[in-house]
Amino acid sequence: EYKSYLRMCGRLACGLEQDDLISKCQYTTKDGKTTTPKWEGRSHVPRYNIPPTTQIPVLFSRVGDRVMRSMRWGLIPSSFKKSVKQFTLTTHNCCAETLLERPLYASCFKRGQRCIIPAEGFYEWNSKKGAEKIPHFVHVKGDEKKMLLMAGLYDRCNLDNEEDTLFSASIITVAASESMSWLHHRMPAILETEEEIQQWLHAGVLSSTSLLPLLCPRICVSLYPVSKIVNSVSTQGADCKKKVEAPKKRKSLTLESFFTKKKLKQETE
Repeated sequence: EYKSYLRMCGRLACGLEQDDLISKCQYTTKDGKTTTPKWEGRSHVPRYNIPPTTQIPVLFSRVGDRVMRSMRWGLIPSSFKKSVKQFTLTTHNCCAETLLERPLYASCFKRGQRCIIPAEGFYEWNSKKGAEKIPHFVHVKGDEKKMLLMAGLYDRCNLDNEEDTLFSASIITVAASESMSWLHHRMPAILETEEEIQQWLHAGVLSSTSLLPLLCPRICVSLYPVSKIVNSVSTQGADCKKKVEAPKKRKSLTLESFFTKKKLKQETE
């Protein structure tokens, strides 16, 4: 059963135009040429507040080349044939620790259907009990313009009464590193180097288990508080990821200070 305490990373930001997004995902081929992934399918729509079940940009491999396309955020298995509205599982995140135990994800992983979800960053709210739910924007440390590359899995299915193949993806999560564990206990599985990207996308199906060490906590992220306007998915402007001043912590009222305030109030009446 999907455990709610493992859920996180439920809102992404990717406000780049499609050409800029493709450019930021350029890579070097085996023969030493620098190129960019080929985009296919529906166009990318820049958005700063992307929720699950909507479209996200996804990078994946096909016969050694890299391809990008928009996919539904929330993996739907190839065996599913009914209407999307009838798919009720929450699959926008996949837990790395149990990835090979859940058939839904294990089959994609073993078939080599691994992908990368590029984004400017993601939003997270404090998961600590009793803490105020202040949204924070999480991005690559030291360079907010650099893309955050999150490991994921994808699948495709042909639904009844639908002509087009539906592509969908899930972001893999791991235990949070010290960079953000104070905010939330989970974080996306982030890939940092071209070597890691190459391994994840192009390793095929034979060496799948050797890829699991790539799915580990990373300290390559920074975060800052943003406005609560991001709480509403209808808000899509660049202000969603604009830094705001951190709210001041409320001073706790001790028993002594309570009676002191009460006494002063009585004296002034």
